[in-house]
Amino acid sequence: MKQFGYILTLYLMLFVHPMLMAKDWTATDIPMVHLQDARRYVCDPEQLMDAAIRDSTDVYAHRLEKECGIETVWVVVSNVENGDVFRVAQDIGNKAGVGNKKTDRGLVVVIAVGDRKYFIAPGEGLEGDLTDAECDDIGRACIVKNMRQGNVSLAVLSTAKAVYSKFRTGKTGIESKADADDDGVGAMIFLIALIAFWIYSVLRNGNRGGGRGGRGRTGGWGPIIWGNPGHLNDHSFGGGFSGGSFGGGSFGGGGAGGGW
Repeated sequence: MKQFGYILTLYLMLFVHPMLMAKDWTATDIPMVHLQDARRYVCDPEQLMDAAIRDSTDVYAHRLEKECGIETVWVVVSNVENGDVFRVAQDIGNKAGVGNKKTDRGLVVVIAVGDRKYFIAPGEGLEGDLTDAECDDIGRACIVKNMRQGNVSLAVLSTAKAVYSKFRTGKTGIESKADADDDGVGAMIFLIALIAFWIYSVLRNGNRGGGRGGRGRTGGWGPIIWGNPGHLNDHSFGGGFSGGSFGGGSFGGGGAGGGW
């Protein structure tokens, strides 16, 4: 019995105590991995993500920088100070200077898994191209949806893909709430028109046919197919292991965030 007590105490010291003392990260103590390795953009100091998916996210972030001129920082931690993901995102953007100083096209995404909160913060020069509404749509479709399923890796990767798609094609590939509402109204109108046309056809054929026999005609519509945009393929990129840098961008408070 005494031995069991020793084992229990040891377990509490090794596992429970560190959990109770979980770190609340701030903008100043989150390691900026891009400064050590120019190929990396995802700051995941607690290793919360799958390594392979983290690497894939780095690929999309690299493409955003090289192809679109957008510097990014992606942060995934358990908790942030005071649970304030907005403050951490803004502070990282301004203190690290994420984004070119002339264009201010930077982007910081913070996901606090334990706090169950996130924030997507575009730099001042990016706010017109990545609006608050678009940030909200991306956050809900990519982060909230996947985090409710406990999939932090996919939450980060799908967000990176949506942002990359936005600046390569002009569309995030995410259906906004307004679009969904419009689609619902359109579907209802189509259904009503279809029913009215069917009633009209039945009445018209009934008036024609009377008691005569004969070969009936059938008609119909082909299948209605909604296309699914092709997925972007992951490709590795070259480059050395030297550290990168940020361009001195600034952040003015734009973006969107929430919880799940």
